[in-house]
Amino acid sequence: MTSTTFDMAQYKARIRAEWRDAALGWRVWFDVLDAENAGFAVSRRLIQLAGIGPGDAVLDVAAGYGEPGLSAARAVAPDGLVVCTDISGEMLSYGAERAAAEGLDNVKFIECDAEELVFDEGTFDAVLSRQGLQFLPDVGGVLARLYAFLKPHGRLAAAVWGQSTTVQFAAPLPAIRAELNLPSPPKGVPGPFVLGAARQLRQLVVAAGFTGVETGTVTAIYELDSPEQATRWLRAVAPPISSLVNDRPSDVQQRVWEKVTEAWGPYTTADGRVRLENEALWVTGSK
Repeated sequence: MTSTTFDMAQYKARIRAEWRDAALGWRVWFDVLDAENAGFAVSRRLIQLAGIGPGDAVLDVAAGYGEPGLSAARAVAPDGLVVCTDISGEMLSYGAERAAAEGLDNVKFIECDAEELVFDEGTFDAVLSRQGLQFLPDVGGVLARLYAFLKPHGRLAAAVWGQSTTVQFAAPLPAIRAELNLPSPPKGVPGPFVLGAARQLRQLVVAAGFTGVETGTVTAIYELDSPEQATRWLRAVAPPISSLVNDRPSDVQQRVWEKVTEAWGPYTTADGRVRLENEALWVTGSK
């Protein structure tokens, strides 16, 4: 999953910084990101696929602000436990605040790189991950570790974004790359859409030891009040995209973000709202 020019240390430092800086945006835009038909639709599907129920022990990898972990915590209550892990402590802090506000006392938050997680074998009944695997340099290695963390017959349920052509929030990317004269990202380098092919994702999960592996899709719909608001939202919550622009001179940034706002045109409804349908690819398997 890496190229010959891939600098692991530099990548890890960059992704920590990007998600640290994005944590505030995820707080501000939570109602858009986890609306009933948006992120919560993906969380709901993963919990169904994992067969989670009362009393289960669940690991949520790359949990961000606590999803699907907090959704799982409700499903395993009162006696079950959920462990949420993420590389960004700032994102997890928001998840912990959400858990406290809801009175969920069966959730534990651990700041840790997914590639450095250590748990005893056979600890969890289920492992979840929503939009995290695609950012890992060693997806296969992490999946093998997650397999070991599961109890016999435990289940994995994970989701990643599909191909960029099926993810409408990515619609402005060609305009951004054209304005900045950027090449396409090198093949295999971690990023939002690198695992968007179902066959590839299935092969990785099978190679990690899982059986009964299946894939499918679920749609997350983001709705914004206007194209201008959609651009503010994207800038705040999508560091893999906004980082392409943020270090440019201010006049260049302004020009690029204006192009982004124009790119929402095909997704703008008659009342001026922006509706973005985004295909998430899920995979599930058993130990």
